[in-house]
Amino acid sequence: MKRIYILATILPAVVSVVSCSDFLERAPGDNMTEQELFSKIETAEAYLDNVYTYLPDFQYNTEDLSGRYKLGDATDEGGFQQASGYTQCPFDINLGSWNSETMPMQRNWSDYYGCIRRCNMLIKNYDLIPEEMTTGAATNRKERILGEAYGLRGYYYFLLFKQWGGVPIITSVLDPGDESQLNGIKRASAEETLQRVLDDMDEAIKHLPAKHNDANFGRFTSLIATVVKSQVKLYWASKYWNRDNDKARWSEAVDACREAYNMALQNGHVLARTYRSLFNETGLQSEVIWTKNSPYYYECYWWDFYAMPLGYGAFNVDGPLQELVDDFEMKESGEIPVLGYTADNQPILNEKAYDYDPAHPWEGREDRFYSCILYHGAILQDRPIDISASGKDNINIGSIIRTNYFTNKYLDPDHNLVTNQTWTYRRFASIRTAELYLNYAEALNELDGPTQAVYQLVNDIRRRADQPDLPEGLSQEQMREKIYHERRIELCFENHRFWDVRRWMIAEDVDNGPVHRVMVGDDGTITYPIFQNRVFDPSKHYLFPIPQREIDKNNALEQNPGW
Repeated sequence: MKRIYILATILPAVVSVVSCSDFLERAPGDNMTEQELFSKIETAEAYLDNVYTYLPDFQYNTEDLSGRYKLGDATDEGGFQQASGYTQCPFDINLGSWNSETMPMQRNWSDYYGCIRRCNMLIKNYDLIPEEMTTGAATNRKERILGEAYGLRGYYYFLLFKQWGGVPIITSVLDPGDESQLNGIKRASAEETLQRVLDDMDEAIKHLPAKHNDANFGRFTSLIATVVKSQVKLYWASKYWNRDNDKARWSEAVDACREAYNMALQNGHVLARTYRSLFNETGLQSEVIWTKNSPYYYECYWWDFYAMPLGYGAFNVDGPLQELVDDFEMKESGEIPVLGYTADNQPILNEKAYDYDPAHPWEGREDRFYSCILYHGAILQDRPIDISASGKDNINIGSIIRTNYFTNKYLDPDHNLVTNQTWTYRRFASIRTAELYLNYAEALNELDGPTQAVYQLVNDIRRRADQPDLPEGLSQEQMREKIYHERRIELCFENHRFWDVRRWMIAEDVDNGPVHRVMVGDDGTITYPIFQNRVFDPSKHYLFPIPQREIDKNNALEQNPGW
């Protein structure tokens, strides 16, 4: 019987729900047969727990320096102006300087299929796992493990789909040492791939509770599976995959989004009282449905280290773009203040934003602006940020150009990076209830236009942010733009924007051409020079190229268009 090299494949990155020390005590040796591995529920569970490690997040991750750190910086949310290591991914995407051999996030293909293989292995050997009922648990441990395996397998297929479209579907256990087994396996269609996701979510729902106790928070649940089904239906109905605007797809999306929305509320996942409390409190928030638990507390340190201004002992090399700053509304008028920029980088002011003062552009903004953005003059650790020409936070390091804005979302404002090398643990939400409000509103509007239900869903999000209700009498197209805008602001820096603009097919408009930063002179003069000229080629950039090394292994793999 083949031996499974468990230390090599599990220990380097085991998820926090099972610590490395715990697993070392459980593992009897440096490799195990399938019989040995799955005959103990502890080792079977630890084998599955490794799969959680590769879930994408939006923080610094030493397991993937080239991959998924702050994917929003590869959109009109923010930007890097340094290309090395963990910054290479957004830098290459923004400049269009990538191909099937040098592409960003190419490790996702092998990482995700590696996780799928582990899930297949567990499903195959499920009967070997002994029964065990955990005191106080909603389901027995063995059944929970099976449900998680189905849920995670389907979720990784969904992640593959978002990046590449239709992919090969593998539900058996292939020998990782025999690459010839891959030869001849064709890509499934996009629809077939999504059906695999839906089928796996249905299996997960059969075996999992809607929520876990705190000790198991972060594990897959039937609620998470239900949300993923709604996300799948939303993607399949969106413009990129639904060029003919088939209303039947939107009807299915409405049903799925309604079910996810209702199930979340029924299980206590209501909107948090304030927007800011979601991101600066260390405890579990009712709004958070899924978070990637991580043993690496230093990820929170690195988030602060790269988000804070230079004068605070940080090494800031990325930041929010001026375009995102401009899209935060004014508090009183509820209007965005700047509509764009002229060829000579002068802001085009929105006349409806009567409460905007170009001389004081950061005053009078909506509450979410102050929760998400740090700017010149904002108070941080008892002093104002100063990015003026001679200011404390305008420090030149090499040729790095900065946006001169800083990410406040998820930041620990009391973390003194100079005197304190410790950190407070924060949970970065993968799914939260506000997304379900906006998913449901989008699907309803696309099916039936701006009904009162659509208004209610969007206004509930806006009221939590203390913003005015949307104006009555909007057309379907106008409401669509309002929903797009609300997602941009509410979910910024949470890894939604990158995928949203692709499914909506607006990336060629918003991620193409010049984007801007801010500069402040010693005399207080504010200018908005170009930060970067972005490149998005609609003939190929909506999908990623399949890594060339994978095509070399499998001559049946067909490359995506344009690559």
